[in-house]
Amino acid sequence: MTGTPEFGVMLFTHRFGGQSATEVLRLAADVARTAEDLGFESVWVTEHHFLTGYGLNPSATTLAAYLLGATQRVRVGTAVTILPTQSPVHVAEQTALLDQLSGGRFDLGVGRAGPVVDHEVFGTGIERWRTGLPEALGLVLDAFGGAVAADSEHYRFREVRPQPEPLTRPHPPVHVASTSDSGADLAARHGLPMLFFFSQTADEQARLVARYEQRTAARPVHSASVLAHVTDSPDEAERVVRERLAPVFASGHSDYVMLEEYGGPRPTPAELTAGILANQPVGTPEVCARRLAALIRDGGVGRVLLHVEAAGERDAVLANVERLAGEVLPKVRAELEAA
Repeated sequence: MTGTPEFGVMLFTHRFGGQSATEVLRLAADVARTAEDLGFESVWVTEHHFLTGYGLNPSATTLAAYLLGATQRVRVGTAVTILPTQSPVHVAEQTALLDQLSGGRFDLGVGRAGPVVDHEVFGTGIERWRTGLPEALGLVLDAFGGAVAADSEHYRFREVRPQPEPLTRPHPPVHVASTSDSGADLAARHGLPMLFFFSQTADEQARLVARYEQRTAARPVHSASVLAHVTDSPDEAERVVRERLAPVFASGHSDYVMLEEYGGPRPTPAELTAGILANQPVGTPEVCARRLAALIRDGGVGRVLLHVEAAGERDAVLANVERLAGEVLPKVRAELEAA
């Protein structure tokens, strides 16, 4: 990584016990506005379907549109729009529309996710998940350029000219979720930046960055997400993770019926707690800063997306955003400059 790192906020729209959908979604807008006021460069939203607590938002693009309207400066991105369950041309149309309406502040992140139920409900089929993403991404990019048509196993339609054309040229920023070699290869094929997630270690990310750079001369800014929560003591960090964060991620694991490619034992809440406390920037400002600096230095990323919702309650989440901006990020920048 070279240059000054960028920091964004990542919203899963977790729904903790006792919270209404209205409260969760209002908090997302409050976090976006607070992040903008505090100088964060971007806000990113996820997309999940049919989950009770893990993620309330079924349309990353729709929530991103709302947050673009609720802010003035900060970029808003999707991490990710689940491409295999949607028409890639329609995704391109929506992206171009948001690019125009926001004055070029929208970033499209794409990936394929993994729950079986999504493909059952939306009728797209498991085979499109397995093999269709490269063509879908190609159609998105082609649609930005004007005429697009398809005649393949997964997509078949006459030539059309999507509207509106993008404001940003050659197209709005597109990022590719890259949790494996195939994801890195796909991103490199188009010279697009990669999106990493907190389940990937800095060493795994660095390996994929190296693989990417072997395949293309493009050197975009790659992004990585982390779980980030500032506390006054290790005991407080352990309590927040054990009582709030680990259960909501465990609920996601239990609700998902994943494809067999995601095989392996599912972690228990205790295992999730231990792993988060050992690896993520959760803890005192010094612990958070040290782990963030190491991720940027060792992982080859230039943008970090901070998951800030661990506390659950509105005031505590907004206080966490403020502490990250005021107590942690200055330490990260200072450590990287000193190195």
